[in-house]
Amino acid sequence: MTYIDFHTHHLPTEPDVVAVVDGRDTWGLHPWRAGEGWPASVPDLSARLAIGECGLDALRGPSMQAQLEVFRRQVRLSETLGKPLIVHCVKAIDLLLQVHRELCPSVPWLLHGFRGKPQQLRSLLAAGMYVGFGHRHNAESLRLCPLARLMPETDDDPMHPIREIYNNVALAQGISVPQLCTAMDENYHAFFKKEPPRG
Repeated sequence: MTYIDFHTHHLPTEPDVVAVVDGRDTWGLHPWRAGEGWPASVPDLSARLAIGECGLDALRGPSMQAQLEVFRRQVRLSETLGKPLIVHCVKAIDLLLQVHRELCPSVPWLLHGFRGKPQQLRSLLAAGMYVGFGHRHNAESLRLCPLARLMPETDDDPMHPIREIYNNVALAQGISVPQLCTAMDENYHAFFKKEPPRG
């Protein structure tokens, strides 16, 4: 049984954990760094799984105009490379959905660390997005999220390991942890177009 951590800032230490590590397996400009502008050169991204994390943050970072410019460039990059997008979004879901409608991406997006209410969840699902859930979340949204669009994650929280997140998700979804692990293998393949690595 393998636990997939779909978004984390920490290297896994357990042999049965597969982690998508920000900066190692993905590349992107976080919205907090959008004021730095687009880099003079982009590294070779052929081995990266996704673009991100990138996105919009209404509470922190440079102006929303600067964030939008950098975010749109990353959306276009993800489209050019055919790699999915991992999105950070704080207090800007309506604007995020507007950009999604505007750019009509063909690759999937994962909104990581979702804590919003069911109404916001339904809007994200209607746009075709995947939704990441960590330790902090809205319980009703977690219960209502379709398993095929759900991705457990630890993000930058070292206090709540991915096994704990899986236990919480399985309980909320009314399934066993092994069933959840099998479903997350399928989600990994659907999102990244690759089989999850095995230890």
